Amino acid sequence: MTIRSLHFREQCLAVSVILVITVLLVPSESFSQLAIGRSKFLGNAVTWGYSIPSNFLTYWNQVTPGNDGKWGSAEGNQGVYNWSGLDALYNFALTNDIPFKDHNLIWGQQQPGWISLLDSATQRAAIKAWIDTVGHRYPQMDFIDVVNEPLHAPPDGRNGTANYIRALGGSGATGWDWVVTAFTWARQACAPGVKLLINEYNVLQDNGVTNTYIALIDTLKVRGLIDGIGIQGHYFEFKSGQGLTPVYSYPVSTLKYNLDRLASATGLPIYISEFDINEPDDSTQLANYKIYFPLFWESPGVKGMTLWGYNEGDTWKVNAYLERRDGSERPALQWLRTYLSRYLLQPVVVSPVGTTGEPRNPLMIWHPSVAASSYRLQVATDDIFRYVVMDSTVTDTLLRVAPLDANTKYYWHVCAMNASDTGDFSAPVSI
Repeated sequence: MTIRSLHFREQCLAVSVILVITVLLVPSESFSQLAIGRSKFLGNAVTWGYSIPSNFLTYWNQVTPGNDGKWGSAEGNQGVYNWSGLDALYNFALTNDIPFKDHNLIWGQQQPGWISLLDSATQRAAIKAWIDTVGHRYPQMDFIDVVNEPLHAPPDGRNGTANYIRALGGSGATGWDWVVTAFTWARQACAPGVKLLINEYNVLQDNGVTNTYIALIDTLKVRGLIDGIGIQGHYFEFKSGQGLTPVYSYPVSTLKYNLDRLASATGLPIYISEFDINEPDDSTQLANYKIYFPLFWESPGVKGMTLWGYNEGDTWKVNAYLERRDGSERPALQWLRTYLSRYLLQPVVVSPVGTTGEPRNPLMIWHPSVAASSYRLQVATDDIFRYVVMDSTVTDTLLRVAPLDANTKYYWHVCAMNASDTGDFSAPVSI
């Protein structure tokens, strides 16, 4: 058999496999979320589960409850639960196969008034019952904010916050025993696979605060209690709004430095959890979306972003909306669609995908990525690609690799490239 005929047979095989995979992977036309097919989700918050916007799935492919998941909303009276809104959002996510993140279990704000009136032992039992109840009720949630704002709004009774930090152990030997207790109980209560997150604001603009956050995360990580990091990403974490005082604007270089440092120091995925740009003027909002959204979206350490509302009249900050009451889009939302449509999709691996009996010189096949002009393929002996044994750039969507050593496990991944962008690598798969 000639080399040309062999190559022709490989191309035919690749085309036939890709055609089958294409049928399976093309999303329903009724779903046109901005980030569909990307390597990270772009979600949004819904303030109350009884009013899920009818066009939510037009834009977003992840959902977070804005208020329904907070303890004060769910158990305003001790032992009397209101799950209607949270159930609605959870079932909405399951029905439409998008990730659901609950927000949140422990926080100093929006807690039930009765919890601060109890003695410490009774508080401790009530807190554990709350965590157990949520974990058992929502076994298929994807993420949960276990502790919200531990640096800025702990439940210590100060500045109007709830007062039950001592019931969880206070600072204790670690300095963060109350957080460790909450995560320990959440790990016990939540189903395997539910990712436990911590969530905080005003971190990235200050090296010292980033250091403190990393130290807290490490305290949880060494105990196997944390799966991801939340950075809220509100506009006030970057700069003051138009016409507001005090006037400040933190250097983007500092924000990026600490974002990268948070990822490298912890090795955990980062989720931007409450992003918004609160500006009344359309052009000012647009200009700042162009600065701050790519800062996070293009970071390899960031695995998903959630915006904090998008409908006018239903956002936490009054001018953070992206869609007007009449249904028209503000320029920032129009730009976001264009920006994401140009963002290179992560290639979908076709073969090999960990199957046994693969030849030592396997034919690598992957699904094409829109707007890609070439692809970079790597083979390594470890799944984080510290020990790369092959690194090739091709314009096709298949590549026959040189023979690999017998009795050695290898991993491969591929990313899309064009003249202006390099996309994320696909998830590593074994050969």
